[in-house]
Amino acid sequence: MYQKERTNQILHILKNVHYTTVNYLVEQLHYSPATIRRDLTLLQKQGLVKRSHGGVELNNESDTPFIFRQHSMKSEKSKMAEAAAKLVKDRDVVFLDGSSTVQYIGHFLISKKDICVITNNLRLASFLGENGIEVYCAGGKITELPGTASGMLTAHSFSSFRADIMFFSTDGIDENGIITIKPEGYFLHNNAMLEHSKTHVYLCGSDKVGKHSKIVQCDLSSIDYFISDHPLPQPLKDKFPNTSYIHV
Repeated sequence: MYQKERTNQILHILKNVHYTTVNYLVEQLHYSPATIRRDLTLLQKQGLVKRSHGGVELNNESDTPFIFRQHSMKSEKSKMAEAAAKLVKDRDVVFLDGSSTVQYIGHFLISKKDICVITNNLRLASFLGENGIEVYCAGGKITELPGTASGMLTAHSFSSFRADIMFFSTDGIDENGIITIKPEGYFLHNNAMLEHSKTHVYLCGSDKVGKHSKIVQCDLSSIDYFISDHPLPQPLKDKFPNTSYIHV
């Protein structure tokens, strides 16, 4: 088993038990204590776990790891992505953010003709390139594995383009239609996309409706299409009549 597979298994175990010991991981994964400790050292360097006195737990100060998010609500994310991809026309220039939700759109874009995609998701960029899509990968610091860049350099990369349509997702939307996000770096590149694209599309799973984080990204007045598996209350939609709502 490769180290990546082992570390993924460790994270899944911690997701269920929250706190465990090296000995427990050795028993579950059937690898030596030295191997498990090396894996935990890597996860600690990535900011995903905290270690103390032979024990280990998920780092609650960090966001939920990408590997968890990309496998959660797979059916719902796929439906939102399919609806989103229908908004893309042949020869469009498209912004795609690095979120796990937006990543699903990639599979529905390979049938489009002569489109150009700009993204900060390295894995998505590779997939689209392998399928004949013209891709520009936004630069910047890799802030989330397996390969999502964010920060000032990423925002600068997005600002160098003009897109016909952009797709993004964040940590939540509250009862007043305020869209919020946690990492400041994600705010920066999302803001660049909002400023440099004609049409704005926000994908929001039911797990994010009614939630909020510390940084305000925008509100529904900045969004042309809101796509979700969860219908918003009619009074909220009436408050933002210029936004189109797609319920999947």
